Amino acid sequence: MIELKQIFMSNIPAAVAVIGLVGYFFGMAIVFIAKPLKNAESFSIKPVDNAGKTEIRVYYGGISFALGAFLLYLTLALKTPVYSLAGGLFFSTTVFVTRSIFLCVDKGWKCPYTKLAIPAEGLFVIALWTCFVLSKKLY
Repeated sequence: MIELKQIFMSNIPAAVAVIGLVGYFFGMAIVFIAKPLKNAESFSIKPVDNAGKTEIRVYYGGISFALGAFLLYLTLALKTPVYSLAGGLFFSTTVFVTRSIFLCVDKGWKCPYTKLAIPAEGLFVIALWTCFVLSKKLY
């Protein structure tokens, strides 16, 4: 437990970001594994059969869990949260930029989910980049 505290105290901005990322990914995993249809529908996703339901659990739930677990593992294995933050930045920035581009291409900006996702993801990406910059300047 002391070593875990030391790892997270080694770079507080990066640690805060990694805790946020891991919490987000684990939360998404629980939500999509427990109630895939209900939650997928709020993302404008509808499976055509039961295999689609499984795919929602696997890709939204399973991969979210794997990403969170990998970021936590990376932090513990390398004894610093900085690299996990960098990985989270690659992922979240790519998702945000891709979503922004294809909202224009697909004309999906009027969808209710989009009206929530763009500002929420945008703020999340800004917060992660802020943590990244602070982690480099302060440590």
